[in-house]
Amino acid sequence: MSTPQDTSAQQGLLLQYLTPERRRWLILVAAAGMVVYLALALVVDARQIGHALGRLGTAGVAAVLGLSLFNYLLRFARWNWYVHALGHRVPWLRHLGYYIGGFAFTVSPGKAGESVRSLYLSAHGVPFTHSLAALFSERLLDALALTALAVLIIASGQDYRMAVIGAALAFGGVTLLAGRGYVPALLRRLAAPMHGRMHGLLVNLALLFEASATLLRTRYLLPGLLLGLLAWGAEGYGLYVLAAHMGVGIDHWSGAGIYALAVLAGAASFFMPGGLGGTEAAMTALLVAAGAPVPVAFAVTVLCRLATLWFAVMLGIIALALVEGSALPKLAA
Repeated sequence: MSTPQDTSAQQGLLLQYLTPERRRWLILVAAAGMVVYLALALVVDARQIGHALGRLGTAGVAAVLGLSLFNYLLRFARWNWYVHALGHRVPWLRHLGYYIGGFAFTVSPGKAGESVRSLYLSAHGVPFTHSLAALFSERLLDALALTALAVLIIASGQDYRMAVIGAALAFGGVTLLAGRGYVPALLRRLAAPMHGRMHGLLVNLALLFEASATLLRTRYLLPGLLLGLLAWGAEGYGLYVLAAHMGVGIDHWSGAGIYALAVLAGAASFFMPGGLGGTEAAMTALLVAAGAPVPVAFAVTVLCRLATLWFAVMLGIIALALVEGSALPKLAA
């Protein structure tokens, strides 16, 4: 159930951060970022990227984009299931539009802009604590899935044990902590003697962790983790397809491990939009360590990011244009 604090405090913060004007500017920034990213990549090494696209061919490009699309749809299925588990029903086409539309803001710091889904879902009676709990749980399970996939790079003989073990301990510990009732109880005790905004903030955090604990129980945790493994494994396989067409001698398990570890490296730079810079540097370095020449590793990295991050942003912009323009509700009616 939503509370007055839930409605006023959280909705106020999201409306302040994601006003219609700011959403439009963020969409323009995302579109410009996509163009600038491609332009910079072409300036650095247009010949190698063109060569990679030529070797990949139309069928290869379609396969890599299809694997990314599979990732988005699987993650939406999990998200939709989580919202259902918290007691809410949203027309699936509209819900899909809200979910994909969130990708338009993937390049916001910490991907905070993806919380725009909460604004749209609130019109369907979904409390902000519930949608943000779904977002928190989704992020946590994605991190766990990527950490599990990163183990594959250790199995391939490359020594990144400490990084993977550190990620496993950090995300595993947060999952165990968030899945228990201790955190909400502690937050409520802290809120009891307080008044005003701080009281409301702590109460809302308690509500969020209570909803998250529901989604992090075994009944939802294990299937959600499996969906995450399949979703991110698909994009990791996409990296392998790109690398294989460029003659990089890695198998599909190594491709998945390299992709997962690179995305985790990007996620570690929390305030970098979409992990920009960190993910590219890590992916290129890992491919070079696997035997790829630097220009080839760079071309594979750029194409992988265009087919994953920027493909998601492009779809998000389209979906958000439909949502903001009220075209999607008409289609779903």
